[in-house]
Amino acid sequence: MAHAQAQTSEKIMPIYEHLVGRHYQTDVEGPELASDWSVSPDGRVWTFNLRDDVPFYRNGIPTDMMFSAQDAVLAFNLLTGNLTDRSRSPGLWVGRLGTDENAWIVENDHRLRIELPKIVLDFPFFVSEKWNTGIPSKAWWDTVGGEDGYMEDPIGNGPWSYIDLNLNVNVLHERVDNHWRKTPEFHEFEILFIKEAATRLAQLINGEAAIASLPRTLRGQAEAAGMVTARSTLPGYHPHLRIPFYQPENYCPGGEPTVGGRECGPTPGYDVNDPMRNPKVRLALNYAINREEINDAFFFGEGFPLVDYFPPWREDFLDEWAPYPNKDGKTGREGGWPYPYDPERAKELLVEAGWPDGFKTQLWFATSSGTVPEQGEIVETLKNYWEVIGIETELVPFEGSLTRRARGADVSNWSFFAAPSLDPICVAPSFWWRDQGVGYREWPEISEYKHACDATADPAERIRLAQEFGTWWIENAISVPLLWIFGEGTYDPEIVSEYNVNQLHVGPIRYHEWTVPVYQQ
Repeated sequence: MAHAQAQTSEKIMPIYEHLVGRHYQTDVEGPELASDWSVSPDGRVWTFNLRDDVPFYRNGIPTDMMFSAQDAVLAFNLLTGNLTDRSRSPGLWVGRLGTDENAWIVENDHRLRIELPKIVLDFPFFVSEKWNTGIPSKAWWDTVGGEDGYMEDPIGNGPWSYIDLNLNVNVLHERVDNHWRKTPEFHEFEILFIKEAATRLAQLINGEAAIASLPRTLRGQAEAAGMVTARSTLPGYHPHLRIPFYQPENYCPGGEPTVGGRECGPTPGYDVNDPMRNPKVRLALNYAINREEINDAFFFGEGFPLVDYFPPWREDFLDEWAPYPNKDGKTGREGGWPYPYDPERAKELLVEAGWPDGFKTQLWFATSSGTVPEQGEIVETLKNYWEVIGIETELVPFEGSLTRRARGADVSNWSFFAAPSLDPICVAPSFWWRDQGVGYREWPEISEYKHACDATADPAERIRLAQEFGTWWIENAISVPLLWIFGEGTYDPEIVSEYNVNQLHVGPIRYHEWTVPVYQQ
């Protein structure tokens, strides 16, 4: 069910619809289960008018259970942990929604008023297709006896109906005929969970799969065998390294842990001597990396410079953040890097930081990624760059969600590979701020920015705060940004004639109701 999944993993269950939709090519917000919505001037009360003609589907067939406001309230109760202990991130959702069901006011079956505990101008983003906020059926929940019954036989309003799931093997769906929004053109949609890129390529070439996520280094082999590569309609990810940074004590306001947070007391993994605590060390890590080389080697030069969380097309971007020219000589919004490639200066920074002989560290990465399948090779390259300046890096492969694992990690002096996408800047710090209760990366400055951003309904003030925050982030090298890249899906043109969608954040597993098949006489 959606509440137990991540943004990425929810997309293997396209049986769910969301209050707010996103265009499959442009990612622009638009109506889905809600026909329209509005917010009060203080930014705290949202009102959603809901469609009255959307059924829930089971086995591809519409049921007599129709979507209503009560279904959205059930989703909120699950996200905040009111009705379950399986909620993936209850602390995040409590911060957005509160826990009081009486504040989620059902005015009638098709009008819902949500009185939030604080200003949340990005609320439509949170309840959109971008997040794990798929809407379950309250009537079906009651019929099957609650969560366990629903997980055995889940239903939703989406264009696909669930058939079967085999853990780490596959998930199978069938299409909903005459779907209220978009009927898929394929009759079945199966996702195969295959870790090895070479195996994915072989299955694609042998006709065992129709679309696959492949490293670009395998693109030539696929295309030589007649396959076609579809690029995401928008830049899909911004790969970077996150550097965990522990505070001495877990965050316990008033002596109590936050919802979903760790118990009060010392933070496991805190080390006052952790070299990563020194901003000059973090700058050295950045100066040691040849990003143009990474772009050419792994992405055929198709990526472009990254300032973490600040896409250059957004209005809060500052040219001064990217002063170092790319290979075409462009700086700032036009294509500059935030840090230069200067290994000699990186060595000097380590001396200034008190680590003249370098140190040992760890870099964690995913063993299988549908979003950046090249990351195993990229981290090998990063290891080599850092060896040049005296840093010995142990590469730690990991299966599953690194972000989730990092929240409970008890080690210091490490980083991990991540590739988030286009979250609004008031949203992005939600993963790190201490109110969430996680044990890592509790930078007080991130929490201060998040609180300030949440305290204003003035768009101009939000931009000012974002620019102040971005300047602090870059100057203190809070992360190791690599570059913006597009997602890719390689497909068999004998089966698929077009797959032209945004693959933001999750790669080519989404929006397959828009995939066009090859029709044969």
